[in-house]
Amino acid sequence: MAGTYTLSKNERLKSLKAIRHLFECGQKFKVAPLLVYYHTETIPAAEEFPLKMGVSVGARHFKKAVDRNLMKRRMREAFRTKKLPLLEVLRQHQLRMDVFFVYSHALMADHAMIAQSMENALGRLINLIEKNQQHD
Repeated sequence: MAGTYTLSKNERLKSLKAIRHLFECGQKFKVAPLLVYYHTETIPAAEEFPLKMGVSVGARHFKKAVDRNLMKRRMREAFRTKKLPLLEVLRQHQLRMDVFFVYSHALMADHAMIAQSMENALGRLINLIEKNQQHD
């Protein structure tokens, strides 16, 4: 499974309880146009899916569901292709992470812009994990 560019059902953050916990207890940062919420915890054994993600696009800026769904597809695709370095760091440090991306711009972004923002966001998550592991 390692090394594949998939985004299976098991890698999606769908539980309302888990999402609520992420927003209440997790941390956040912004990488325009994305707002990134994340929560990490240690896992006792190597979990098959240590990284779960969710996406959201607000109806305030995009009235049409077609536009919201397009932005969500672009974010999921960017995550799918850029997630492997973060996944390796999580496995190396025996951590699991829930991450949620909220699109927070009023204008539609093209795939290249979202991919670049996603890459920056995932790089920042890797840096945060590495920094936290050095302090422990």
